[in-house]
Amino acid sequence: MTIRERRVILVVDDEEKIRIMICEQLEEAGYHVSSAENADIAIKMVSTLSHIDLLVTDVRMPGTIDGFDLIQLAVARLPHLRTLAISGFTGESAHRLHLADRFLAKPFTMGKLEREVETLLAA
Repeated sequence: MTIRERRVILVVDDEEKIRIMICEQLEEAGYHVSSAENADIAIKMVSTLSHIDLLVTDVRMPGTIDGFDLIQLAVARLPHLRTLAISGFTGESAHRLHLADRFLAKPFTMGKLEREVETLLAA
């Protein structure tokens, strides 16, 4: 088992095509990946999964909490958790970007995503 295979990433995005594409890319890169279609489901997963190394979450999603709220709640439960926020909408949320360890604007290449993930998990 490689180091990457031991790394657990939770991907949260309400856009199914994007979520699947991200998950497939990270799985092909050797990571163990779980996913959720919104932050409400994801926070329940954070409470039940025994370990998560990285949370990759969209910022704007339907539900009672958004991606930044998810980051705050997840890091409160798992202080070691690294976070990557992704979004095509940055204007109204710019003041909350500091809540994530890194931010990646949509659209992005899968290569760029993988480099951001590697950087975060190496830290």
